[in-house]
Amino acid sequence: MSSTSPLTGRSVAITGAARGIGLSTANALAAAGARVILGDLDAELVSGEAARLNGIGVELDVTDE
Repeated sequence: MSSTSPLTGRSVAITGAARGIGLSTANALAAAGARVILGDLDAELVSGEAARLNGIGVELDVTDE
């Protein structure tokens, strides 16, 4: 039986990922082996969190106006 997670080698994009539920989700997915791409309005904060998770951080606005 393999101990490799089904997320190993997969990439996952998470919005609202600089704090709160989005960041918790990013932490869990990274711990499960996924490569995470974090998006948030706060470019500085999301970049720092992405670096901590060895992921990619982007300034992102997903609102529909």
